[in-house]
Amino acid sequence: MTAIYLAIQMTLLMGVGFIARRAKIVDEKFPQSLGNFLYHFGFTCVVLKAMMAADLSAIGDMGVLVLISLATMAVMFAFGTLTNWILHKKDDMSKISIVDLMFVNFTFMAFPIIEALYGEKGSIYIAAYTIPVRILFYVLTPLILASAVVHRSQEHEKSPKPQVHVGKEVRKVLLSAPVLAIPIGLGLSFLPFQLPSPLINSIAAIAAVVTPMGMALCGMRLSEVPIKECIRNGRIWILTVLRLVFAPAIALGLMFLLTQFVSLDEVLVKMCVIYCALPAAASTTIIAMNVNSDSIKAAQCVFATTALSVCTLPIWVYVVDLVF
Repeated sequence: MTAIYLAIQMTLLMGVGFIARRAKIVDEKFPQSLGNFLYHFGFTCVVLKAMMAADLSAIGDMGVLVLISLATMAVMFAFGTLTNWILHKKDDMSKISIVDLMFVNFTFMAFPIIEALYGEKGSIYIAAYTIPVRILFYVLTPLILASAVVHRSQEHEKSPKPQVHVGKEVRKVLLSAPVLAIPIGLGLSFLPFQLPSPLINSIAAIAAVVTPMGMALCGMRLSEVPIKECIRNGRIWILTVLRLVFAPAIALGLMFLLTQFVSLDEVLVKMCVIYCALPAAASTTIIAMNVNSDSIKAAQCVFATTALSVCTLPIWVYVVDLVF
């Protein structure tokens, strides 16, 4: 029931943003400004909070989960790339598909769902599993999405030196506030004293608004195109099926194969599969706006995967209980 409630809650949050934009409570410039704020300040505070709170001793104890997490992201990247090759696509949507297969809504849905299903042990496991996810999401997502933007501009300009544009985008991402917050946050975690409470509480307060405002931002972007356009877009439905059906099926197969050779905790195995059954990360829309990718398509993918996860998540919970 937790999965269903959270999916409904996120859909309602998107509805708030949709209504606010359609009713012209906010103007056409507001989504871009909100996206910039969430990217530079919201994401930075999310990363700082996560890095400062990281239990470094648990990283060694849960090393197997970190490896599984990295391997799963690599497989999903390959799966997304293969799908785009089959479809002969190199546009913004193709890169959004790769990101949505690699990264799920790990902040807002993963922790409460895993905790509700598997208790305290599940909470410990998901914390370890998402250590590399939290780092790579903010580093790789802008690079992947920006690669389509660079490709598009090169085709338009017919530039003979694409590496100049690529290098500029890479530097922009690596020097962005959310990425720089990773080493800074880890450095702060080693301090022999705690930072002042007002500072810590302010960071936590800003981090807390990222998910609800990110979902509202998705709704605002959705309001800019007719709903029927989203329904008629076959690639949105393809991505939704890949995200909610094929991705967890791949994870199920990989974990089943792994358990034939390695003895793993049952809860750990189930958690890895359920994690891959979650909808696309809402923050993808924010990053798409920041790198001038197609944020409307990104928002449509978030909406479709979130809304339909109400039906698919309970099924996957039932399936993993049968298999493991």
